[in-house]
Amino acid sequence: MERELKVNHLTRVEGHGAVELKLEGSQVKEIKLSFTEGPRFFEFITRERLFSEIPKIVSRICGICYVSHRLAAAKAIEDAFKTEVPEAVELMRRLLIVGEFLESHALHLYFLALPDYMGYGSAVEMAKDYPNVVRRGFKIKEVGNRIMKLLGGKTVHGEAIVAGGFTRAPEKEELELVIDWLTEILPELEATAFLFDSLEYFELESPVELEVSLENPVPSEPSDRVAVSNGLKFTKQEFEHFIKEEVSPYSTAKRSTVNGKAFRIGPLARVNRGEDFYTEETKEVLSRLKNRFPSQNPLLANLARAVEMVELAHRGVKYAEKLIELLPFEPKAELEPGEFGGYGVKEAPRGVLYHHYRFSPSGHCIGANIVTPTAQLQACIEEDLKALAEKFSYLPDSQLKKRAEMLIRAYDP
Repeated sequence: MERELKVNHLTRVEGHGAVELKLEGSQVKEIKLSFTEGPRFFEFITRERLFSEIPKIVSRICGICYVSHRLAAAKAIEDAFKTEVPEAVELMRRLLIVGEFLESHALHLYFLALPDYMGYGSAVEMAKDYPNVVRRGFKIKEVGNRIMKLLGGKTVHGEAIVAGGFTRAPEKEELELVIDWLTEILPELEATAFLFDSLEYFELESPVELEVSLENPVPSEPSDRVAVSNGLKFTKQEFEHFIKEEVSPYSTAKRSTVNGKAFRIGPLARVNRGEDFYTEETKEVLSRLKNRFPSQNPLLANLARAVEMVELAHRGVKYAEKLIELLPFEPKAELEPGEFGGYGVKEAPRGVLYHHYRFSPSGHCIGANIVTPTAQLQACIEEDLKALAEKFSYLPDSQLKKRAEMLIRAYDP
């Protein structure tokens, strides 16, 4: 007997999406995951714009991960114009990424994912019975916002982040505040890790074999090489040869593959190979969790986010301490535009983000290619949805739909 399941409006995701499943018995006959935002043509909008305008423009791609887009663009411009940034600028960027990930991961964990596992329809409903849990989410998110505003100039879109560095350097007192904020929330972050370790995740083995992350999978650490779980590694200049995008006939987001195969990016892909890169403090937290990494259960991306927040807070304290030692410093390198192309690659909260620009001799953009995590995740999520639908085909429609939504939310597309 054929069944058709439709979720026309995915809630508690950071975009707009829908999913359609057709089953015959326990076999999935058709699956369509669609992201329904209208095309925004950012690659076209950057055409003919001066290089210095590009980070400002592309930061509007996402109001949550604007730091990632802005830094990826800045790195691509610096790569094009053969510019090395000072050590202090690199440290400011790493600290800024700490703020971005705390804000984004806390938003996802406490306000998008957790209500499912606690049996509520929203964080507002959950707050009536668990006010301290929701308050912890707000507290972590607020620290992330403060760091982004302090270094980026604004809570959203970060106008102080420019190609070459920043428009201003922080004061010693401001960096000391950052150390205090991060030190204060470390117990809250560890509590978050143990909370998400204690949740009941339904069992699901992802059929997706490939995972992709930067060679150093710690999100705040820079890397110009990309590592695939099958041993393949490629440089940022080679990404267009390996990450193949195609237009989806039923979604405004493109689909991406590596060697024709779907692949996973994001927190689970990073944490699955991250332990060797982590601080001793994070390793100690990992050793006390009942769930273990690496894992092929995509729902554990939620726990992976919590682990990453612990790691980044510890690193953030060290970055701020080092910046205080370097004060005073120049927060920006000067750029000399020319007729070149450049590449920027970084870990965004949802996974690897690629920016590629080409410039005229005057420094005006003549071509751009931006590959976002959402586009890379579509094929992976569809394969996981197929595995979920076939494993749990015996469930009534309402329960199957709920599990499908929980799986999609785990990716935070």
